[in-house]
Amino acid sequence: MEMMIESYFNMHFYGYKPQSSESESESSSEEEVEEVDNREFPFDDDVFYINLKAPRAKTGWDNLPMEILIHIFEFIRPSDRNSAVLTCRRWFEAMRHPTFLNATCFHFERIEVNDDQSPIQVFLDSFRYFTNIKLTKVRFSGETDFWNYFGEHIREITFDNCALNKEKLDNILGTMPNLERLNIVDCDDLFKGWHPTGVGNVSVICYQLTHLGLRKINAVDESHLYYLVEMAPNISSLEISKCLKELEATKRVEILTHVLRILKLHRHQMKSVNFSYTMYDDLFLKQFAEIENMSLSNISLSFFERAPIKDPGIIDILQKHTHLVHLDLTSFLNLTDFALIAIAHSMPLLKTLKLNGCWLLTDFGIAEIQKLRKLTVLDLSDCDRVTDDGFLKAIVEQKRINMRELYLSMLPGITESVILKICLALNNLTVLDLCGSDCINDTSIQYVFCYLSRMQVLRLNGCVKISDAGLTGVELQRAAIEIWESQQTFSIDMLRGLQELQISGCFKVTDFALKQSFQLLELREVNLSHCVHITEEGIESMVKNCPSLESIDLSDCYHINDTCIDLICKHLPRISVLKLVRLPLLTIDSINSILANCKMLKNINLRGCSKLPRDAIDLLRKLHTLRNWPKY
Repeated sequence: MEMMIESYFNMHFYGYKPQSSESESESSSEEEVEEVDNREFPFDDDVFYINLKAPRAKTGWDNLPMEILIHIFEFIRPSDRNSAVLTCRRWFEAMRHPTFLNATCFHFERIEVNDDQSPIQVFLDSFRYFTNIKLTKVRFSGETDFWNYFGEHIREITFDNCALNKEKLDNILGTMPNLERLNIVDCDDLFKGWHPTGVGNVSVICYQLTHLGLRKINAVDESHLYYLVEMAPNISSLEISKCLKELEATKRVEILTHVLRILKLHRHQMKSVNFSYTMYDDLFLKQFAEIENMSLSNISLSFFERAPIKDPGIIDILQKHTHLVHLDLTSFLNLTDFALIAIAHSMPLLKTLKLNGCWLLTDFGIAEIQKLRKLTVLDLSDCDRVTDDGFLKAIVEQKRINMRELYLSMLPGITESVILKICLALNNLTVLDLCGSDCINDTSIQYVFCYLSRMQVLRLNGCVKISDAGLTGVELQRAAIEIWESQQTFSIDMLRGLQELQISGCFKVTDFALKQSFQLLELREVNLSHCVHITEEGIESMVKNCPSLESIDLSDCYHINDTCIDLICKHLPRISVLKLVRLPLLTIDSINSILANCKMLKNINLRGCSKLPRDAIDLLRKLHTLRNWPKY
């Protein structure tokens, strides 16, 4: 009998293969082949009743080639991978691939680095290595083998508000010969007690270090910068963001002058600079633009000072660096249409353009964005003067298959008619932010569900025109698509890959939408704050149909009671963030349910829950996974 290809595949999938010759079967070891007797097949096909006693081949998901298994894991998010590795040993081995280890950041918060205490004691017994470590509010006491044990594997480390001194910093960095990225955040005490002795006294050299980031630092001076940069002779990325705000003008100028010297000294290798939310003037930008032989690919700048209307420094920078791929000008308050024209005419390689809060831009400059053909990320939020005309010329008049992220929050000049054109021209979008926009209503949101099937992040906070009809497609006043007498509507559950949904303030949304359309298997974060009509009935349906939820915000939903919290805790084992602000019906029963069921909870906010007892905070502190102290 001739066997069909489909039948042969089904036999192979169910663990059967044809009998081999006697010589071949004798050479096969008993460990590799398992005999199976009288196995029944769930098919009515005579083909499957041949060779019922055939030896079973090792097939199935647990025996996939490692290359294929790793490739499959690349398509799922980290929390899903962490659950998948508990399935079998082979899947666990796949997670040890450098691709996944490098994408994992181990965050230590509010601990003491001591070999005799958890979690450091647990990590010292681990057989895995870690490439990215973040330390927040960590204290260092005495000697430890942790850095000697893991130091050679660490590629990136972040110190955030840590009790750190210069000697301890040198000792830690000295154990990391392969360190590539160093971030120091909100560590003013480190620099206040650090008095470098002079030039040439750098005790640690990190030859692989390419990125140096300083954030929320005000106590840094020229000697500190000199030491850190000398420690990284191959530096190519410099970040000084949210710094120097509390310094006097003369001291700030001295530090900025030294920053310019650093850029000039390393101009041939420098590729990225980030000076967002750091205080500087137009003269600094002029001098920055005058540095020769420096070809940057990433620039992030913010500007709050007065600048000359004619020939500002930002124009010189934009005309000089024509190979930019990433440009972030968020809160650059003096950015004009002429600067945007310079961007569009001189940066053909640009993929990311962020103009959030650039309120001087008008349709005249926005229309020039059409020349940026490789754009994948565009942020025009809070650009109040942008209207339909400028946006249509910039984006919609040509089909952009590369566009992935679009941020249009707080734009009063954009109307409903633009939404349909966005959906038709940018149908590969994965992130759409329309928070606070009047252009979104029950009809326009239907176009998003119909055409943007790849959507992963949808933010509609403050879009008060949205109701159950828009989210479900039921009882719409006007159908999204009408052809003759045929009408077609759409539902949010058509966005199969949706992972984040923000509908805070959409007070017309009720339990009906949650029961009818919240069947989103990939949804991990939802914000329902100020949706005052949501009750126990809707929460019960949502937690059963959205099993991947990790973060929920139910603030000011005053119908939420203890039963709702109990449903969340019992049906959502992955829940890690709960925001339950101003919920007057919550009692101690909610606390008990959280303690009994939430084994992965990291952040919780209970401020304004008037019926909770005062000892609720002490009870919640028993959760060792919590990263913040509860408030109410």
